[in-house]
Amino acid sequence: MKILNQIHLLALGVSMILILLSCSAPVEKKVDKSTLQEKAKVSINNWVRKHPEEYKKYKPISFEDFTIRYEKTELTHYLSDKIEEQQAKPTVNKHVLDSLKNLLEKNKGLLMGYTIIHKYHTKTFAGEVVNHKDLVFLDTIFRIATILEPDAYDMILDQKIIFRPDSLEKK
Repeated sequence: MKILNQIHLLALGVSMILILLSCSAPVEKKVDKSTLQEKAKVSINNWVRKHPEEYKKYKPISFEDFTIRYEKTELTHYLSDKIEEQQAKPTVNKHVLDSLKNLLEKNKGLLMGYTIIHKYHTKTFAGEVVNHKDLVFLDTIFRIATILEPDAYDMILDQKIIFRPDSLEKK
């Protein structure tokens, strides 16, 4: 009888631990990339409306190459180095390499924000149509952080971005 009570207590304890672990496990919130891109479009359109002096006779053409940007962390650097080491070996252990790549995919780093290429037309005072192509950086809550030439992307791929002062103003 005493052993039976101990088994019941042990089973109860294990089940309680499992319940606690399952409840405390972080729930990963999956958001569709197209939903994020729509938020970026709305943010850019709102930005343009608030800055008419910069966008005379603005006409949007397209929004392309939406990218989620992460800042590299110690873990991402470590995993990248380990992947390179595995690939450099004469005989690559595919299981180890796949595991490292999966870990890197799950641990991309700290979310810095988003980038999107925005193409649009403006008109000069003379009526001439001017084509534009901008690389727009948005922070994690979709505020415009900065706008650059698309060629600048490679230079600041995983660097922190500097906010335009007027993007932080409350209007």
